[in-house]
Amino acid sequence: MCCRSWTTWSARSPPIPARRRPSRTARGVELIHRQILDLLTRRGVKPIETVGQTFDPNLHQAVASESVPGVPDGEIVEELRRGVLLGDRLLRAAMVKVAQA
Repeated sequence: MCCRSWTTWSARSPPIPARRRPSRTARGVELIHRQILDLLTRRGVKPIETVGQTFDPNLHQAVASESVPGVPDGEIVEELRRGVLLGDRLLRAAMVKVAQA
């Protein structure tokens, strides 16, 4: 599968201790962020899966290459900017770093 869900876009953080809980404003921003991601998902917008995939010039933009032992030539080793699809249509290509021999 080429895509992942929006929930994996940001790393899950551990629970915040009571003394460092976010303010109401921060909580409001978080709720709005979730609503936007929800809306994008309902409209068919999804992120492109990149790391570990073979480079595809139709979905990815190679901005760097790196020699990595044990990784085949042309495999993506790092995502620098997420790419986005709307259904099967590319909205933004993913900027990636590709392994070279």
